[in-house]
Amino acid sequence: MIQTGVGLFVALLVAAAVTAWIARRTSLPYVTLLAALGAAASPLLDGRVPRIDHTLILFVLLPGLLFEAALGLEWRHLRGHLAAIALLATAGVVLTTAVIAGLGHLALGLPLATAVLFGAAVAPTDPVAVVATFRRIGVPARLLALVEAESLVNDGTGVVVFGIALAALGSAPLLPQAAVLDFARLTLGGLALGALAGLALSLITRRIDDPEVEMTLTALAAYGGYPLGQWLHVSGILCVVAAGVVIGNVGRPQGMSPATQAAVTTLWSYLAFLLNAVVFVLIGATVPWRVLATHLPLVGVGVALALAARALAVYGLFALLHPLGRPISLRWQHLLVWGGLRGAVALALLLSIAPGARGLGTVRALVYGVVLTSILVQGSTVGWLARRLLPDLIHAPRPAVPSPSA
Repeated sequence: MIQTGVGLFVALLVAAAVTAWIARRTSLPYVTLLAALGAAASPLLDGRVPRIDHTLILFVLLPGLLFEAALGLEWRHLRGHLAAIALLATAGVVLTTAVIAGLGHLALGLPLATAVLFGAAVAPTDPVAVVATFRRIGVPARLLALVEAESLVNDGTGVVVFGIALAALGSAPLLPQAAVLDFARLTLGGLALGALAGLALSLITRRIDDPEVEMTLTALAAYGGYPLGQWLHVSGILCVVAAGVVIGNVGRPQGMSPATQAAVTTLWSYLAFLLNAVVFVLIGATVPWRVLATHLPLVGVGVALALAARALAVYGLFALLHPLGRPISLRWQHLLVWGGLRGAVALALLLSIAPGARGLGTVRALVYGVVLTSILVQGSTVGWLARRLLPDLIHAPRPAVPSPSA
């Protein structure tokens, strides 16, 4: 068993290296190629791939990926879009869940409980493939920050909404007021806790000059923030995101020497590279093809519902910003809709449902179908769409690796 695990790990490293090499020489996003590789190999790996547990994703994989992305967010690019980010990451997640649940119940005949779980699972977006493409072709930095920041925050709020829905459906339904209070406590509490943790660690880095220690402190923020948030009954994901943003904008530029900053950037870039390889190859390799084939018509409709709900959330909510003097370009909105990919968070939420839960087979097929379609289809075409929507804004590609973080 140990030898099999080691062999799979070595094969994963080879696949990551070869795929990264191919991504550098093609226009396809690195993570899209990884997911396609995993999906193609899935029939050959049947029974040999370790079962992905949602705790592995939530406690090990996601904190590293989210922290690395948050570490690179520049506050100066976020200030002008705070209202848009907050609206999409809160009301947008709730609206997307409600639309998918309602349409899934009416159009697909799903039981309401099943439709709600499906909607909550695919409401959060994953920008990894999109941001990698945007960085390569050189879209405006503010658009890049908007896409990445929205996804980082809605990952946390999406987990909160899913948890509330799952708890309510498993017992007596929560009153709307109680659900709103729970949502506010988990989200605002997670952001506040993460900001305080990031500020405390930033103050420590000002008083020392030791690259190894300071790199370890960033790892503490990423992998200590999630369990700390869970222990204090707030969102652990939002705690990690807030800590990463504070350290990236305060601790790193103000408290680290240039050599330490370079070391921290290299460390997290490589960790994100490996974590992305694990996440997206395993997503592809564990696709339940038999389940998907059984529910193929439902999956097709489910993919359409997810895209329609994303469009309604983006176009509808951004229309509210116009009277406030914070309009978002319609061309940017088109990219936000098509770039609303689903990924590791949706998979983690799916796996958190008890194996014997009623209707799990249908939910599993729908979620996997939406995740795989968005990564392979939307992820591989969003660059083409960006070039046609923003020909006057896209500049020469920036030199970069097949950026694991985003």
